[in-house]
Amino acid sequence: ASTDKVASQQLEAKLLKEVELAKVGIYNPHEKQQSKLLAEHLAEFKQSLLDRGVTIKQAKLTQNRIKSVFDCCQFKMISDIQASKLQSYLANRRREGLSIRSSNFYLKAVKQFCRWLVADNRTKQNPVEYLQTLNPKNDVRRERRALELDGIKALLVKTERCKKHHGLTGKERTLLYTLALNSGFRAKE
Repeated sequence: ASTDKVASQQLEAKLLKEVELAKVGIYNPHEKQQSKLLAEHLAEFKQSLLDRGVTIKQAKLTQNRIKSVFDCCQFKMISDIQASKLQSYLANRRREGLSIRSSNFYLKAVKQFCRWLVADNRTKQNPVEYLQTLNPKNDVRRERRALELDGIKALLVKTERCKKHHGLTGKERTLLYTLALNSGFRAKE
């Protein structure tokens, strides 16, 4: 197996031990999966999301969030994933200005990925299972509210005077906004 005799003997001993353990029913069914890089698992996870009917946009967003966390935490293999390291990373990001809501999105993406690893028989346990999301009501950055009547009027007047935007004239956009305000429809509907 190698030009180094000691290395070859160690590999032989390891393989023989695995064969002996398999004969008596003791073996690690996840060993092959755990030797793959997380990047490979992540690509397969994204495909799994797409196969389940998740939109391309959402699958890519989830993949990017997970990749960002893994890169910053230096997680390369399944065995590298540590809940405490993930928790510290997210806490540091929040101190730097990341909202609790956004922090929760990153945590949920990683937890979803780790649940998939377990469900797809790639690992025995979920290393981040116990981590909990934080209450986003404790960190409201932008309060969402309905427009008052004066605000609606100002929006429609200003929009009607605007130049062409997104291929629509100001008048056309005013009609769309009026429809949305009266029907409750949103942009993608």
